[in-house]
Amino acid sequence: MSDLIWDDATAQAEAIRRGDVRAVELVGEYLDRIDRFDPVLRTYVSVDRYGALEAAERADSSAQQRVGAIPRFLGVPISVKDVIDVESLPTTHSSKVLADHIAVDDDPLVERLRNAGFVVLGKTNVPEFCTSMTSSELNGICRNPWDTNRTPGGSSGGAAAGLAAGLCAVAHGTDGAGSVRVPASFCGLVGVKPTRGLVGFGPELGNAYYATSVDGILARSVRDAAGLLDVFVGLHDAQPAWCGRPARSWSDALAERPGRLRIAVTTSFPFGEVTDVCADAARAVAGQLEAVGHDLVDAAPAWEVILACAAGPMSVPGAAGHVAPDQLDRVEPRNRPLIEREAAYTVLEHHRWVEQTRAATREFLRWFDDVDVLVTPTAGILPPSVDWAPWDQQPDEHMATFMGFANFAQPFNLSGQPGVSVPAVWTDDGLPGGVQLVGRPFAEATLLQVARQLEHTMPWCDRRPREFR
Repeated sequence: MSDLIWDDATAQAEAIRRGDVRAVELVGEYLDRIDRFDPVLRTYVSVDRYGALEAAERADSSAQQRVGAIPRFLGVPISVKDVIDVESLPTTHSSKVLADHIAVDDDPLVERLRNAGFVVLGKTNVPEFCTSMTSSELNGICRNPWDTNRTPGGSSGGAAAGLAAGLCAVAHGTDGAGSVRVPASFCGLVGVKPTRGLVGFGPELGNAYYATSVDGILARSVRDAAGLLDVFVGLHDAQPAWCGRPARSWSDALAERPGRLRIAVTTSFPFGEVTDVCADAARAVAGQLEAVGHDLVDAAPAWEVILACAAGPMSVPGAAGHVAPDQLDRVEPRNRPLIEREAAYTVLEHHRWVEQTRAATREFLRWFDDVDVLVTPTAGILPPSVDWAPWDQQPDEHMATFMGFANFAQPFNLSGQPGVSVPAVWTDDGLPGGVQLVGRPFAEATLLQVARQLEHTMPWCDRRPREFR
């Protein structure tokens, strides 16, 4: 069992189907590890011990009876970021305003996860309203298992730290400005941000507004990332899809090589620090891709075109939808101006930003007419101290901190393109350095195939944080 909990979700599902392990044993082991390690890491904000064990018992019964189709991830433990609803658990967004909010129903995506056989262990830590690295007044400081003095990033920091520490098999996150890919980079994981609109539930469910945030995946392996993407999109759902589904799964696509691609690499960014170690990591990955037969060029997109939209209302109504005017004093100081701005936006202002972003995206994407994949650092720095962006920063200080952060992930939330962060490089003192792969809209298959090539040439799945083995 001590080895199995470090296997990827695909291997765990196969072990359960073969009868090598019972789901209730696997879930129990993860729950014991959460009890043991999470007081230090603060990755979970709520744990559904009873519900998880009950679901695991049902999974074991299904596996033994083998009646009908066995869900692909039957009995495999997963965590859910504390920004979407899990029935009977709190959804707090790490804000005191929502500390007592209990979800009545599952979010539609959680329904898909359960239908695929996953067992939900609990909800993972975030910064208040997902605006920073993962620390908050309500839920405390989340720590990176590779070095507990460092942050796991944000805003899916709890998800990434928990997975990296062996406290779940795979993790759900959301990505509005790099919030899956940066934690993946800081915690040595595969992080996937799908194309905007790929994961959808129709007009009666989900976000009613054009936004930069999408549900994303944190995984140990590329095959897990592909399998989770199939689940996210509802590839195997019985009910009809609102939008078209691919003719084959992303998992099937991994069996094929991507062909010879034109790959661009850049380590330059308009603002913030790009350290040598992060730049070297991106170039090392590009070199590996050239070695396996791809064509490599040094080139950068027009960052300024898409980043011109970054000052707009990227989320409407955003946190303002959760906070009444008379509750503002219960919000962390750094987030109060944001909520005031979000509450003041008019329909016309939002419309103008959407049209600006659409026009900028069309111009930005022309660069990708001649480039199949862009390689960049995921972030310009390795994981910084937990004190780098603490929850009690004042607004001006918080803004100044992030103006020094070269976040290569953010532009592609604005353009809506898919991005994958891979943990391709590790420092001498054991810290992971993530490298980002970006493709054209709906080119997830190509990105996953390229990531799979890197996983073979620069393997990472066997790495484990020493203190949490």
